[in-house]
Amino acid sequence: MTLQIGRIDYLNMWHIFQLLADMCPEGPDFHYQPGHPSQLNDALATGGLDISPSSSFEYLLHAERYELLPGASICAQAEVQSVLFLSPAPLDELPAWLARHPGPVCLTGASATSTALLKVLWSQKWGLPETQWQEVEPGAGLARGRPFLEIGNLALRHFVHPPAGYHIYDLATEWSTWTGLPFVFAVWIVRRGLPASTRALLALLQKHIGDITAELDSHFETLSRLPDRPDWLTSPDLLRYWRAMGYGLGPREQAGLALFGEHCTRQGLLPGMPGLRWFTG
Repeated sequence: MTLQIGRIDYLNMWHIFQLLADMCPEGPDFHYQPGHPSQLNDALATGGLDISPSSSFEYLLHAERYELLPGASICAQAEVQSVLFLSPAPLDELPAWLARHPGPVCLTGASATSTALLKVLWSQKWGLPETQWQEVEPGAGLARGRPFLEIGNLALRHFVHPPAGYHIYDLATEWSTWTGLPFVFAVWIVRRGLPASTRALLALLQKHIGDITAELDSHFETLSRLPDRPDWLTSPDLLRYWRAMGYGLGPREQAGLALFGEHCTRQGLLPGMPGLRWFTG
């Protein structure tokens, strides 16, 4: 039985999958299905995927459906560069701007985690008044002329080449300065109830993911020079981005994930913080 693996189509995981494809190549044992985080959430929920690096919020919301791959995540200790809130006014002037320009704050439909994080920061850290939220297609926020949330490669491009007239807030930086903890954007989610043959392939995949992340720094220079890099991103910019990311799920990352769950519960986005259940092979 082929292991169905979700593959995030963003640069924060591109290098991981480049290396993983050599160790677990596409074929009868492994199949990779690309998509953005929300698409992968849906595929996990409907049984189209067996495992995926997917939204941490998806796990917190539906933990009864899933297990976590131990030691693996996509997280940021300080800045993340690719999860950004872009505002036409500084945060302290934003309520007055919204009063003069009535309308919604735009949310990308690509990430449940980033949307939940923005809502938590909005009320619990920034102390901003309640607002109207509107989901828009990824990449559509800038054209609306409104405050907006962007993620992934689209956000990274704004980080590297800031659009005129916008104030940029890195949500991982906002979280870490508030809590002192890393923010876990995604975890490797395993669908429960997989047959033994599939779980054996999953154990092999887990080993290779661990090997890759343990030696990732040694591959950065070579990978950053590959022709697949977007033309708007220099090799030094890509290296800075990759080095800002973390891929473990140790005690500090688990504490950050649990604290996020508690804040989401307080925000009314979750019914409560679930326990963490691990894949054990």
